[in-house]
Amino acid sequence: MRRSRRHAVRLALLLTALLWVLPWSERPAPSAQGVDVFLNVTGGGTKKLNIAIPEFTVVAGTDAAGLAKTLAQVTGADLAFTTLFTVVAAEGRIPANDPEALRKSWTEFAAAGAHAGLHGLLALRGNRADAEMRLYDLTSPEHRLIASKTFSVGTASARRLAHKIADEVVLQFTGEPGVADTKIAYATGPPGAKELWMSDYDGFGAAPITRNGSINITPVWDPSARSLAYTSYKNGYPDLFRLFPFERRPEQTLAAFSGINSSPSWSPNGQHLALTLSKDGNPEIYVLTIATGVLRRLTRHAGIDTEPTWSPTGREIAFISNRTGAAHLFVMDAEGANVRQRTFGGHQTQPRWSPKGDLIAYTARAGTFDIWVIGSDGSNARRLTAGPGDNQGAGWAPNGRHLMFQSNRLGTWQIFSMLVDGSAQAPVTRAPGDHTSPSWSPRLP
Repeated sequence: MRRSRRHAVRLALLLTALLWVLPWSERPAPSAQGVDVFLNVTGGGTKKLNIAIPEFTVVAGTDAAGLAKTLAQVTGADLAFTTLFTVVAAEGRIPANDPEALRKSWTEFAAAGAHAGLHGLLALRGNRADAEMRLYDLTSPEHRLIASKTFSVGTASARRLAHKIADEVVLQFTGEPGVADTKIAYATGPPGAKELWMSDYDGFGAAPITRNGSINITPVWDPSARSLAYTSYKNGYPDLFRLFPFERRPEQTLAAFSGINSSPSWSPNGQHLALTLSKDGNPEIYVLTIATGVLRRLTRHAGIDTEPTWSPTGREIAFISNRTGAAHLFVMDAEGANVRQRTFGGHQTQPRWSPKGDLIAYTARAGTFDIWVIGSDGSNARRLTAGPGDNQGAGWAPNGRHLMFQSNRLGTWQIFSMLVDGSAQAPVTRAPGDHTSPSWSPRLP
């Protein structure tokens, strides 16, 4: 009975700590073994967890490309991005299968302030790279093993090993996986010549995914992270298409009606697409059933209704309309009924419903453009960016803790990331030219 009660108290303290560390997001009850370490570190509510990540140990093959060092660095950067961790400086590598060397290393790291240690073991076999992560609690006298897991990828995608390991570490300490093993899609190029590009969430590995020499804009990931819906002028008109960046599959035409075909938004189950069509004269919101091509019209108003975004439950859709004058944010049931206005005053565009369902991000114009969030019930609107320049087009991370957005604060349009409270704003893209309309993928399969 005493042990059970102590466990309940520790979990309660952990959840209290998470309320401070993970602002404005729903917190799942942790089920991972690393909660004890997290408890020890965050009991005061604000302290980060310090983790030591030595260079990975090569246990098979030849590491001519220096992946062992790169994987440690990328894993550390992924964890630092979460703002939940700091990485303790770690030089050299720990020998494999040497308990005494491991004990000595962890003792030294613990003395340097580390609360946890990550030992990575790397095996290179032909065109495959396998990595085993072993996660240790350095706050316990015996440096107990918290978790061990092996991941495998092609050597051409070796950085993904680090992303997978970082996400597993986050899972062990918070009960929810991280978002490092994700992609972002965005539009690149000057007005009149935009192609879609894709990169890792941190901007690395950027490569084009359209090459049609036209204007391609507003990519949106489907819930499976297999495909993107986007608007393209490649046939001379703004039509909607679907491409499969990881598969050798031809593009699909989703909507090519007369007039505007734009603003795609996937339903949470991936079976439907909300979109804006002007085929009947006025921009209105429709829902397309992907399997059958059946269209269902949701709005019927003399004003402009556009930019739909699904709630994560699939039961509601937020959208922008000027039916009351200026462009404002509205919410309706998924069938088009029960329309409620959520913003008043100003001019709002580009709504994006958070994965947790509690917030809707949008762009507001007040001299400059900036990113705001508001409760899905219309409460507590707050500004996340405040210049310099314009900040637009926010997209959510899968866990709802970060957003990406476009900003011209550096002179050209670049993709930036920030926490949901507006802190930790940092550039993700840094290449010449304009990079706009970021869409953050779900976690990759």
